[in-house]
Amino acid sequence: MVLAQPPRPHRLWALALALMAWALLIIATAAAAEREAADTLSIGDKVTISVFGQSDLSGDFVLDGSGAVNMPLAGRIKVAGLTAMEAEARIRSALMDGYLKDAVVSLRVAELKPVYIMGEVRSPGTYPFRHGLNVLAAVALAGGYRVGDESIAVLKSELLLADEREQLLNASLQTLTARRQRLEAERDGIKQLVPDARSAGSAQILAGEQEILDFQRRAREGERDLLSQQVARLQSEKAALAEQSRLVERQVELTREQSSEYNKLATTGHGLRTVQVERERDYARTQGEAARLRAELAKSETALGELTLRLRELDTTYMRRVVLELQETRQKILEVERSLPTAREISESRRRRLVASQGSGAAADWDIRITRQAGLTPVTIQANFETTLQPGDIVQVAPKTRAAESSLPGEAAKTPVRQLTGLASQQ
Repeated sequence: MVLAQPPRPHRLWALALALMAWALLIIATAAAAEREAADTLSIGDKVTISVFGQSDLSGDFVLDGSGAVNMPLAGRIKVAGLTAMEAEARIRSALMDGYLKDAVVSLRVAELKPVYIMGEVRSPGTYPFRHGLNVLAAVALAGGYRVGDESIAVLKSELLLADEREQLLNASLQTLTARRQRLEAERDGIKQLVPDARSAGSAQILAGEQEILDFQRRAREGERDLLSQQVARLQSEKAALAEQSRLVERQVELTREQSSEYNKLATTGHGLRTVQVERERDYARTQGEAARLRAELAKSETALGELTLRLRELDTTYMRRVVLELQETRQKILEVERSLPTAREISESRRRRLVASQGSGAAADWDIRITRQAGLTPVTIQANFETTLQPGDIVQVAPKTRAAESSLPGEAAKTPVRQLTGLASQQ
């Protein structure tokens, strides 16, 4: 049996040197790629083009939205994405295509686009681009992190105030929701409030609204009972007056017949004049009694109508008050629901700033994104402190929280985000 011999030391050294050379080659290639990306022309760059012996064709030009320069004679020449030497060759080829026999073209970048620093820095704004500038250096140019200017106590106080406002809005929403449920029960004639999802966790508030509902119902029923009793009494009086009026009318009719018969006797000389006068007086008295009863009956009907109207007004006033309070409560609920998202966002913002101020300032504490022009389309890039910047980059610095990290997949669906690290950011 032949045992495998261990590798010789010189072979191990050769393998290690090969790996080191391969790593250095990758780093050098990545660095060259980054330098090339920074040296290429992009939209908004200002370049100076000189054509030897042709002053009319020379001057300063700015790359337009399509990445082209508009030159005399040659027109629009697209040079975005090219280096200075490649752009010179393309412009020379365009000028020699029917315009000049031999063109000597020189191109240099007159002004690179600045970088823009935004977010939690002391002095956000525009800063001139310099080769080799990375995110950490850009933050230093912007004065460092802004959260360092505020003490922990101030941030905690702001967070407590924001949390208190959010809790007050939540409590107000629970109270208004229970009130709305009680008013809807009053409107619909429901006697018992049933807890639902909207009033979960506010049993005490709902119990208070139940007490108000019971009191309102008892008070209303008491007023209705009093008015109903008066209506019943007036109806009884009206019935009695109607019966009396009927009897008196009958008495008037009998008195009239008796007086008429006696008048016949008096005309034939068989009756006394005094008795005839007494009969007519009885007839007139019964007519007066009938008229009085008719007046009492009309007065009773008027009082009964007024009580019936008061009973209807009681119901109408009660329902009008309930509907107005219900409408006002719904409006307040809408206002609170509109204010709650803002209060939550303010509270979350205060919490993020407090977490960032208590953090170590390392890359894990910050969410850094760069908006960069990739050809004609801007792209958002997830970066870190060592990411090398390019002309025109927009750097957004914000505290990183778990909530923000958990929302990244949803945002990535809307905006393309790529990861850049170190020198190999553009390979």
